[in-house]
Amino acid sequence: MSITGSVTGEATRDAVDHGEVGTVGEYRLLTMLLGTVTGVAVAASSWELKASETENNKWLIFVLVAGLLGAAAGEAFGFGLNRWREVKRYHRIRLWRVWLSISVMLLLAAGLITSARYVFGETENLTWRGVALAALAIGGGLSSAATLAAIRQVTADPLPGSPGQQLNAILRLRQMSSRMLSQLGVLILLIIAVNVAGASWGRFKQDPNVGIFSGVVASFVIATIYVPTASALRRRGSIFVEQNFSLADVSTAELVGKAEERQKLEKMLGLDQTTFGELKAGFVVLTPIVVAFLASFLKTD
Repeated sequence: MSITGSVTGEATRDAVDHGEVGTVGEYRLLTMLLGTVTGVAVAASSWELKASETENNKWLIFVLVAGLLGAAAGEAFGFGLNRWREVKRYHRIRLWRVWLSISVMLLLAAGLITSARYVFGETENLTWRGVALAALAIGGGLSSAATLAAIRQVTADPLPGSPGQQLNAILRLRQMSSRMLSQLGVLILLIIAVNVAGASWGRFKQDPNVGIFSGVVASFVIATIYVPTASALRRRGSIFVEQNFSLADVSTAELVGKAEERQKLEKMLGLDQTTFGELKAGFVVLTPIVVAFLASFLKTD
C-alpha cells in the first residue's frame, strides 16, 4: 500500500487504538494555558504603583489582550505541530530545507521589528515587553510555518498512489494550509490589538500607529512563508488535472459535460484563485490592517 493511500486509514486507526485524539486535545490545552500565562506575565510587568485610575484601566485591557494573544499563540503552536506529524506521513521531509525557510522568516521578522525604532524615530516604541509579545506570537506560529514549508516539499514531487489517492492528498494539504492561514490571521489580529491596547499610556507613550506597522510586518512575514506553499499546491493541482482530466481525447458529445466536471475539480483545488485572493480570504493582509488603521485614528485619549 502506498504512503498516501494509507494516511487516512492508518491515522484513524492509530488515533482510536492509542488514544491520540485525547492526547492531542490535552497537549493543545497545555500549550494554550502556557501561552496565556506567558502573555499575562509579560503584560502585567508594566504595572506602575503610582499610575492613575485611567491608566490602570488601560493596563487591565492590555493584560487581557496579551493573555488572549498568548492563548492564541499556544493553541496555534499545538495545532501546527499536529499538522506537522500528519504531513510527515505523506513524504520524507528534508529538515534542512525547513530550517532554511524558518531562518529566513525569523531574520526577516527580527529585521522588521527592529526597524520600528527608525520608522517612528522613538526608542520607546521598541520596548522589551513589545519584543517579548512579538516573540510569543512568532513562537506560536513557528510550527505552522514549518508545516507549510513541509507541505511545499510534499507538493514539489509527484504524489504516489492512484489518482484518487493523489486527489485526496492534495485536498487534505489544501485544507491544512487554509486552516493554518486562519490561525496565523488570528495571531496577526491580536498582535495589532495588543499594540493598540498598549499605546498612549504608561511611562513610555507608544505611538498608536505602531499597531498599523505591526500588522503590516506580521502580514508580510506570514505571506513570505505562505505564498510559496500556496503556489506549489496550485501547481501540483494543475498538473494533476492535466494528467487525469485532459479534454484532448474527449468526444464532442461529451465535451461540455467533461468540461463542467473539470471546472468543478479546478475549483475544489483552488485553481481559480490567486495567492492574494487566498490571503485576503484568510484575512491575513487586508482586514487586520484596516482594523488597526481605524483603531489608531479613532482612538481617543
